[in-house]
Parts: sequence; C-alpha cells; structure tokens
Amino acid sequence: MNKLIIQKMLLEEIRLNTSFTSGKGFYSFPVLVILAGLLAVLFSDEMIKDMGYAAFLESCHISILFYGVFTGFLAFFGNDFLERIFGYLGLIIGLPSTQPISQRRMTLLYFIKEIIFYSIFTLLPALIGALIGAYSNGLDLINVTGFGLSLFLSFTTGLSFAYLTSSLYRISLPIAISGGLFSILTYGFLFRNFQMTPGLDWYLNGSIEMLLIAIIIPILISIIATIFIQENYEPKVMQKIGYKDRLAEYTKKFEWAKGMSTPVIVSKERIDLQRSQTGTKMFFSFAFPLGILTFMNWFIDRGLPIQIDFNTIFYGVMIGFFGTMLYSWLNTIDNPNFYSTLPVTVSDVIRARLVLFLTITWWIPLLFMALIAYMSSEMNLLPIGIVVMVAVGIYIVNYTAWTTGLRTNSALFDAIIFIKFFFVSVPPMIAMTILSLAINHKPSVILIALTTICGFLSLMSIFFYNKIETRWKTEAFD
Repeated sequence: MNKLIIQKMLLEEIRLNTSFTSGKGFYSFPVLVILAGLLAVLFSDEMIKDMGYAAFLESCHISILFYGVFTGFLAFFGNDFLERIFGYLGLIIGLPSTQPISQRRMTLLYFIKEIIFYSIFTLLPALIGALIGAYSNGLDLINVTGFGLSLFLSFTTGLSFAYLTSSLYRISLPIAISGGLFSILTYGFLFRNFQMTPGLDWYLNGSIEMLLIAIIIPILISIIATIFIQENYEPKVMQKIGYKDRLAEYTKKFEWAKGMSTPVIVSKERIDLQRSQTGTKMFFSFAFPLGILTFMNWFIDRGLPIQIDFNTIFYGVMIGFFGTMLYSWLNTIDNPNFYSTLPVTVSDVIRARLVLFLTITWWIPLLFMALIAYMSSEMNLLPIGIVVMVAVGIYIVNYTAWTTGLRTNSALFDAIIFIKFFFVSVPPMIAMTILSLAINHKPSVILIALTTICGFLSLMSIFFYNKIETRWKTEAFD
C-alpha cells in the first residue's frame, strides 16, 4: 500500500508540473541539470584555485543544504495553496480527511516522495553530469560518486528540517519558531568541532561514524516531525473583519503607486494576502532559510579553523536573490481566473504584486542584513551591502515577473525559461561575489565596480518592468 501511494504521489507531482509548463520543458529539465553538473566539474579546478579546496566543498554543501530547505518549504507549505488553486481536485495528501488512513502516515510518505522526486529529477542528473565531466578530466569516478553521496545526505538534512518546521507550524507559529531555532542551535552545538555537515566530514576524513551520523540525522528529524503531525488538523477560524472598509483604506494608502500599478488591484491583493494568511507563511519560509544563512555566517566566522572571507556584501547578494521566493509566494494566494470576468489584464495583476512585494517585504531582508553585519563586526559594510541587496533583489524579481508572470514556481521548471533565468541572474551574482571577496584588497576600486554593477542592474530592472506590459497584456488568466 505504501509503495502504491508513493507511486501515485510521484505521478501526481509530474502531472501538476506538466499542467503548469509544457511537457517538453519539464522533461528536458534533467538534461539541463546534467549539463550543469558537467560544467561544474569542468570548471572546478579554477574555482578551487580561487576559493581553496575546503571552501569549495563547503560552498557546495551549503548550497545543497539550502536547496533541501527551499524545496521542503515549497512542498510542505505549498500544499495549502495547491488545494486552494485546484479546489475541484483532491490531492493525495488530503486523503486522511475522507479515507481510513492516518495523517502521520500520509505526510511521512509525502516526505519520502519528495526525496525520491528531487533525487531523480535533479540530484541524479547532476551526478551523471559530474561523472561525465570527471571521466573527461581523468578524475576518480568513485571519489566523485562519494562526494555526490555526501551532497545527497546534506540535501535530505535540509529537507527534513523543513519537514520538522512545517509540522511544528501546524501546531502554532511560536512553537515552529522556537522549534526551528532550537534545532539550528542544537545542530551547531553538536557539530561545532566538525565540518559543516556530517556528510562533508565523512567525505574529507573517511570516518564511518560520521557517515552513519549523516544517515541517522535526517531519519531522526523526520521521525520527530512525523510524531508532531496532528491527526485531526483543523484550520484556524479566520476572524471576520470589514474587508470592504479595508479596501477603501488600502486603496487610499496605495495612491502613491498609481504610476506603477492600479491602487485598487494592489489593495485587493493586499487584502487577499491578509485573508489567506499567506503573509505568515511568506515570512516563515523566507526567514527560516535566512536564519540558517545567518547561523552559517556565524559558524564559518567562529566555528571553523579555516578563514573564509564571506562578508556582508556577499550575503547581500544572496539575500537579494532569495527575494524571488517572496514573489513566488504572492502567486500562490488564489487562482487568478476570476479576473477573467473583470476589465483587468494579467500585466495589471503582475505589477500590483510587484508593488506589494516592494512594500511589505523590504524589512525582512533588511533585518537579516543588519544582523549578519553585526555578528561579523562589519557594520561599515552594511550600507553597501544593503544597496547590493536591493539592486539584486529588484533585478531578479522584475526579470522573474517578466518571464514567468503569475506562474513563477512552475514556469522555472521549464528548461528554456530556466536557462534564460540562469544566464540573466548568475553572471552578475558571480561578479558581485568575486568583488565582495576582494573588498579588503582595493576598497575604492571595488566600491566603484559594485556601484557600477548596481546601477546597471537598476537600469535593467526598469527595462524588465516596462516589458511586462508588452509580454502579458494580451495573455489570458487561465
């Protein structure tokens, strides 16, 4: 029975993704990942020369850990929105409400499905590409496979963290916050004298004990998360408030944005955000990865015997890029098809959500930037870090809105769209990362270069924003 349920969940996942994107784009995505794995190995020598061997491996594990956390939050927190969008369909994870099967069992099977899906869809293709690159460069294939296994263990650790947090969130938000922080602090305390992840420690030192620990950690976390799953979860009753009065109130507040969007549409989207309680999930899904990033910053600065010059400017680049997550959440509030009966275009709604993105989310990344700068004793770099964060964030979000519209999460699974997104977003981020690492060598030159790039990104943001009208004005909501 369990095997059958997992198989049906995988089929459901594929159908959901192909319903949002073209089947060709969806199934060609693993090919793109194979190419990415191949290029990563081919250019690894140059990256190791620039970063150092240990820093390169750690950056890989940090990236895959965040990938696990991100996909986990998208999966476990996104189900509410999928059920709202596809209200006429029943998702398999909702079977406990009508069938004699426990919610704990179904959610655990869903977690296993996530591991299988992302392993087949992204991790395994990346490993195949890496092995092809290793064979071309004469590298040890067994060694590359072992590193791939260590990355898989780090991915499952990040995914299990998201699983645990989502389980606690369904009890209450304070419990989820305290439980997430406790998990991060416990992890940092237990592994303060080891590498970033047990999987990396096993790969570098060959300790079988660390391999077993790396395997046990995600299993243990997932078991704890399953135990906390409530069998009879009832959504909290929404407090009735005067939405009609709020519409007039918010419309007046957003009058300043009439040059960018239609204030009444922005107000309506703002009310929907409040009514659906998406704002809480947006904050939590964004704050938790940034919390881990803040912890990683402290861990690298204080807990490791090696020196890695990740500074506030570098984290400004990373946090700015994470802004895409917040915009994608705005596109999961409700099915937008009802707009089809109104004199409203897709471009009107996209611009309204961009205004909403800029007005309600700015303080979240700013808070983490200030925290990272304080913990790193780099308050002097905070102003330029904020400028970099804003420039990168607006640039990425405007391009995302232009190319994906109201279907951000699913459209990025289209290989063609993702390739374009990669080449638009990655080069400036790489350039700014390199400059941030060299800030202590030639500060004046680096600041001029960073300012120039930020100016260029700002101009491109305006270009992307103006293109939204042309791209989406004639598109239908359904």
